[in-house]
Amino acid sequence: MAPIQSLRSSPPSALVAPILGLAAVGAMVVVPLVALAAIPVLLAVVMAAGGLLALGLSVWALIEGLAAFERWLENDPRFQR
Repeated sequence: MAPIQSLRSSPPSALVAPILGLAAVGAMVVVPLVALAAIPVLLAVVMAAGGLLALGLSVWALIEGLAAFERWLENDPRFQR
């Protein structure tokens, strides 16, 4: 049995070289596809965060509007008893 160091310094065998080449080509295809698949996920996260922000601002505006309406009702002489 040959030492491990001598196996690492030798070029790959004729059977292994095409497999390594196909793996390299496959990685060149798979890595960009995974990166492209992450774009819709990131967009969904950004849109969900924007939706939550819009919901929070809408609730805040509703509360402020109701408070202003209440102040108007309290100060308007037509509604005084």
